[in-house]
Amino acid sequence: MDLGLTSGLFATVVVALAILAPVLVVIAWRRVRGRSAALRSAQRWALVLLSQAVAVVAVLVLINNEFGLYSSWDDLLGRTSTASATDVLVPPTTAARGTHPSAPGAATALPWNSGVPKGFSTYDSASTFVAEVRVPGTSAPLKVYVSVPPEYGRPEFARVDFPVVELFHGYPGSPTTWFHAMDVRAKLADAVAAGATPFVLVVPQISVAGAPDLECTDLPGQPQVATFLTTEVRSVITTHFRVRADRAGWAAMGYSEGGYCAAQLVLRHPELFAAGVDLSGYDAPESSAFDTLPLLKQAGSLATLLRSAPAVAIFASASRQDQQSSGSLTSLRRGARPPTSVTTQLFAQGGHNTADWSAGLPASFIWLSHQIPRVGP
Repeated sequence: MDLGLTSGLFATVVVALAILAPVLVVIAWRRVRGRSAALRSAQRWALVLLSQAVAVVAVLVLINNEFGLYSSWDDLLGRTSTASATDVLVPPTTAARGTHPSAPGAATALPWNSGVPKGFSTYDSASTFVAEVRVPGTSAPLKVYVSVPPEYGRPEFARVDFPVVELFHGYPGSPTTWFHAMDVRAKLADAVAAGATPFVLVVPQISVAGAPDLECTDLPGQPQVATFLTTEVRSVITTHFRVRADRAGWAAMGYSEGGYCAAQLVLRHPELFAAGVDLSGYDAPESSAFDTLPLLKQAGSLATLLRSAPAVAIFASASRQDQQSSGSLTSLRRGARPPTSVTTQLFAQGGHNTADWSAGLPASFIWLSHQIPRVGP
């Protein structure tokens, strides 16, 4: 019986309790016992408050399931999962970068042990791994999850370096939302069956505990999240997995705040990424961390970043009902000029939620496959 935070059974139980609680209050109203009227009144008010609390919890559970804010009890409570790696990975020096470990059992610079990359542990399957990686500017590491496609372990692909898609979650949120509410592994498999490239998926945390919402940007005196998401993550992945290191083999994708992160990092770093997918993102920083940094806020707007006309491709989608994100599509279209390529898709129906973003993932991977050369034996 699955009573996980985002399970359908848990949501059903909580909603049922929220409906049943007022009925029980009515039944128990005249049955409370106590020597004084004040005691009986206190008991009745306690029943009312308990009923209201259950209703609030039910609403919060439904909101969480809709938007994928927290994907597990560990995420909600801030606990470290028992599946996470115990050591913090420090990205290798520049001299050590550029090596490409092979499949388990082959000669590698950083060998795998029992089917697991060194410094990583398995997450929820034999093909998905997690590690904690150092973040410049803070002692708090962030988790990085990696999912390899079935092709990665096949003998005919043993000498193939796979392309990478770096996936960014929303705020507040968790990288594991990509694996659960977004069901990204199954969606990639569907896309591959339709002819898409089998990508290695890299899913880093984008938020540092105790720090403001930095929106994937390096701000003075704060954890250097942009450097982490580009330099640090890339170094760890290219030295632990058999992936491409060139910019033509890397793309970024994100939803909500992660969509903005994907677009702005690709536009800022055309030397690192060839393409990006923006699912219902926005077009400029919104965090209060930028309130005293107007120049950095302006520099982080997509309109400003598009002026340099980087040689990258961006795909952005939103629904007409999501006015903020649909407005971002207009900004992207108006600001793009060659060699920047911008493709937009505006849906008549839909919302700002994981169900709609997940449904669009196969098409997004197929689009990326036209930007990132397909791999094969």
